[in-house]
Amino acid sequence: MPTIFDGIFIGRSGLHANQTSLNVAGNNISNVNTPGYTKERVNLHTAIPIFAQPGEFGTGVQVTEIVSFRDELIDRRVRAAYKEKAYYDKLNSTLDEVQNVFNEENGIGLKKAMEEFFNSWHALALNPDLFTARQQVLEKGQTLINNIKSSYDSLSDIQHNLDLRAEYIVDKVNSLSKRIAELNFEIQKNELSEHDHANTLRDERGRLLDELSQYANVDILNDTSANNSKQDLTVLLGGVPIVTGKDYNEISAEPKPGATEKSVYFVYSSGEKLDITNKIFGGELGAVLELRNKTIPEYKNQLNEISKSLIKEVNKLHSSGTGLTAYSQIIGTYYIKNVDANVSNKISSGLDIAIKPGSFKVKVVDSSNDNVGEYTVAVKKGDTIKNVIDRFNGKLKDYATMNISEGSQGKIQINTKNGYKVSFTYDSSFFLAATGINTFFNGHDASDMSVNSVLKNDPSKIAAGKTLLPGDSTNAENIAQLQLKKIMINNSRTLDEYYNAFLGEIGSTKQRYADELTVKVSVVQQLKITKESKEGVSLDEEAADLIRFQRAYQANAKFITVIDDMTQTLLGMVR
Repeated sequence: MPTIFDGIFIGRSGLHANQTSLNVAGNNISNVNTPGYTKERVNLHTAIPIFAQPGEFGTGVQVTEIVSFRDELIDRRVRAAYKEKAYYDKLNSTLDEVQNVFNEENGIGLKKAMEEFFNSWHALALNPDLFTARQQVLEKGQTLINNIKSSYDSLSDIQHNLDLRAEYIVDKVNSLSKRIAELNFEIQKNELSEHDHANTLRDERGRLLDELSQYANVDILNDTSANNSKQDLTVLLGGVPIVTGKDYNEISAEPKPGATEKSVYFVYSSGEKLDITNKIFGGELGAVLELRNKTIPEYKNQLNEISKSLIKEVNKLHSSGTGLTAYSQIIGTYYIKNVDANVSNKISSGLDIAIKPGSFKVKVVDSSNDNVGEYTVAVKKGDTIKNVIDRFNGKLKDYATMNISEGSQGKIQINTKNGYKVSFTYDSSFFLAATGINTFFNGHDASDMSVNSVLKNDPSKIAAGKTLLPGDSTNAENIAQLQLKKIMINNSRTLDEYYNAFLGEIGSTKQRYADELTVKVSVVQQLKITKESKEGVSLDEEAADLIRFQRAYQANAKFITVIDDMTQTLLGMVR
């Protein structure tokens, strides 16, 4: 049967329980603005009673555990929302940079440069003998090239910066993984019994998991802190474990052999590496890899298509025309891989333009620029480059020779004899354009496009006409008309139409990303409000709890005072 002294222990347990509750409430209030902090509560249970006649007698209250209000389900939803928001945030900000590259608002973009280039040819067609008109063609051509190369280089810079960002994120993921593994071990040490809860350590780990989820598609397994399980926590990235309990595996960012961009590898403890680049999606790293490997290269490719078409189509017409002066020597601008290759096989010959059956004409003049004759060099089906060279040398053996600069490989060279000079016209085979004879542009695409240095040194070589006669502007007008011809996408669009569609694609993609980002930001904000309502500290609730625990503490203290008075009375009776 309980004695009067048991009442003291009952009161003391009440004091301890309410003092602990007050301390926890005070800690909640102190951390009201601490990022990642989850409010805590004290779990109280009735102490083990005493069984005696006439029945069960209570022995007070005991503090069993201090638990946090962490909600695993809402945490998972918040992390998933963080991942999507970070993904669209990076896509959106990078497309902002891309749009700035192709800014046409001030009339200084690529569209304006193309228009002015073709206008300069039209002006030359009106005044083919005017030196300033020829100089203007060269200047507008160089401006166009500068604009294309500037845009291309800017896209390359964005791509390079994305590669650097991928490397930074990989280092960040490794740092977070290492710390999460350390926290797993510390939590395990501090939760040896069922009722032990390392709430502060779990809060730190939760904050790190929130941060990690913004970088990539991580899956968090066995994170069952809500039901007080002591299972290890595992983190998967792209399906491979970067954290398993107290152990972690690094990922690395390094280029494959022959590549410049870095791939992402999972590094096993043995040092063996697994390429997981294609398994990473979502989060900032997923966006970075998508932009670097797909989006930006696609934009660069479209810019290259514009450059290739300009080079090929302008060169086809220019090589078929004649300037004001003829050549005594000329070297092609394109390298031939194999002189024995079939002329129509671009891969074997190494040329950008497939040469087709046809012919080109060579006009010969003497040292006084008097006409000597016009010779047609045929290009037949099944011909090799060497066949065409031999046919040229057979036709013009008394006036000029054609050869390859390095034997079976190299560039086409034409050298005249005995003071004769040659000019070219009416090339239906595209042999001259393909090998770089009498062309306006050099290069293959946006990365190496340039104006032929021969023309820059001697503008009279600009092929405005079809003859050497003054006033001939036939070719210049043909080149000017390229602006209106459908030369893009299997001759289905003009350059202007293709470029406008390109800009429209960038704009619509950017708008789609911006709209998605707005939605994701809204979702994150709503989930954070929900998370805060469940896990965050409410000052109103804590203030009410303070009063409740304070009154309970005072009541228990009063109870002990009463027991003390009773004890004194009992002791006085004994005396």
